[in-house]
Parts: sequence; structure tokens; C-alpha cells
Amino acid sequence: MPINQSCEDNTLSDPSKSDLEALQQRIDAQREARRAKTQDEPRSAWSLGMRYGSEFFAGVFVGSALGFIIDLVAGSSPWGLVIGTMFGFASGTLNVVRAAKEINSETSGES
Repeated sequence: MPINQSCEDNTLSDPSKSDLEALQQRIDAQREARRAKTQDEPRSAWSLGMRYGSEFFAGVFVGSALGFIIDLVAGSSPWGLVIGTMFGFASGTLNVVRAAKEINSETSGES
């Protein structure tokens, strides 16, 4: 192929506006179909348990990690880890309560 191509060769790879609009309509239709499908399916107990567990674990893990880092920086071992774990426990509990309220409001709004 020559290095200097004409603009006419470029029109084959350049989609027209109507092609892009048609593609966007197909994408929107697929998104709506997927959204309707996922909203109709009830949440299983397994998925709820996994969400609550991960919310709690994340809070405890972050609190413990921050406490450990404070211990390393300040040299106050083990108090930073102990206090960080307690704050993480409280944070994890609040995360679970917040997630439960969110799920309850979603399910009560559907009926």
C-alpha cells in the first residue's frame, strides 16, 4: 500500500452518523433488557450473606491495617492495632447496618 492514501480510502472505515445512531439504539435496548432482568430477580440469601460479610470484613481489615501502620510509625505497639481493630469492628458493624437498611428500602419500595 502506498504511504499517501487518498481520503476516499478512509471513508470505508469511517462510520456514518446513521450507523452510529443505530448502534447506540441497539446498545440502549440491550442495557434496558439487562437492567429489567436484574431488577426482577430477587436477591438470594447467599448473595446477601456475602455482601454483609464483606462489608464487615472490610471495616475490620481497614481499621486493623491503619492501627498497625500507626504502630509502625509511632512505635506504640500493640495499642494502635488494638484501637484500630476496635474502630474497624465498629465501622464494619455500621457498614452492615447501612447495607441492610439500603436493601430493606429497595425491597419495600418495590411492593
